[in-house]
Amino acid sequence: MNRFLNIFLLTGIALLLALQASAINPDFSFSSGCLGTPTTLTSLTTPHDSILTLLWDLDADGRFNDGSGETIITTFSSIGNHPVGLQVIALNGDIRAIYKDVPVSGVQALFSFNAACMDQPVQFTDISTTFADSIILRTWNFGDGSPSVEAKNPQHTYTQTGTFVVSLWLISNLGCQDSLKNEIVMQPPPAFSLIFSGDTATFNNDTIFAEVTGTYDSAVWNGSFTGNLFVITNAGSYYVSVYRDGCFTMQSFVIRDHPTAQAGIMTLFTPNGDGFNDFWVIKNMENLGACSVRVFDSWGNQVYENSDYQNTWDGRSDNGELPSAPYYFVASFANGEVYKGTVNILR
Repeated sequence: MNRFLNIFLLTGIALLLALQASAINPDFSFSSGCLGTPTTLTSLTTPHDSILTLLWDLDADGRFNDGSGETIITTFSSIGNHPVGLQVIALNGDIRAIYKDVPVSGVQALFSFNAACMDQPVQFTDISTTFADSIILRTWNFGDGSPSVEAKNPQHTYTQTGTFVVSLWLISNLGCQDSLKNEIVMQPPPAFSLIFSGDTATFNNDTIFAEVTGTYDSAVWNGSFTGNLFVITNAGSYYVSVYRDGCFTMQSFVIRDHPTAQAGIMTLFTPNGDGFNDFWVIKNMENLGACSVRVFDSWGNQVYENSDYQNTWDGRSDNGELPSAPYYFVASFANGEVYKGTVNILR
């Protein structure tokens, strides 16, 4: 009895070892490449002589119905990792499966740019993406007849307005390629006029008003003061930057001092009783002698006269306060100097 039991046990162990020796080990290899390049999938399942069927799942839906055989070739439609499954059915009825991520390398061209203004540098920024690869060459063409540029984030200045087609071409370390074209519309810089209240000269901190006129979004004076009107009381160098739709134009100007041998005649005063610029002031009269003034309105009517002017006119005529407007003056000095011009009343 014991003899037959031992024989049975030995036979069972032998059968178990035989089954283990013939167990299927599914495996496969794959070729790597760029998007659009066929990928080759090759079974490496062992033992090879125990295989009955090889089935493939290429779309990761859990069904092995996308191909059969030891080697298949497929082309994936997107960059990235693609789960691929291999199911092996053995001669002894054993069924095993394995899934692996199959990478598809590639580059996708994409770029951005800042405000497009004629005669101002446009910053182009490469925001392309890669997978399992790296970009080794970028070639830009700006569409205006200028030479192509090989750089990551170039700047380019257009000298004309209009619509231009910008292209970016990429080559990766694995030889993958992609390109992109985008239109860029070049805007003209904002046009404006710079107007001064009289001469661009000051005398002993006389007040000058500078104003920008035109169609624009904002104006910034000397990099800090905003608004269309700028008050100046000192000689020096100034500039204004005018912005519209992300484009800007900058204009510099100089306010100079009047020579001391000349009269400093205010071209604007504000007789509103606030204690600031309430009177029309002529400076440097002590160097030119007594002063006689006459003031006329825009119709030629005399509205003010003083044969010995002492900087006391507050914008009134014999009929009362004069309205805000430009007036024409004649100032005659004892040394023979005669000054003519416009003075503005602003209430």
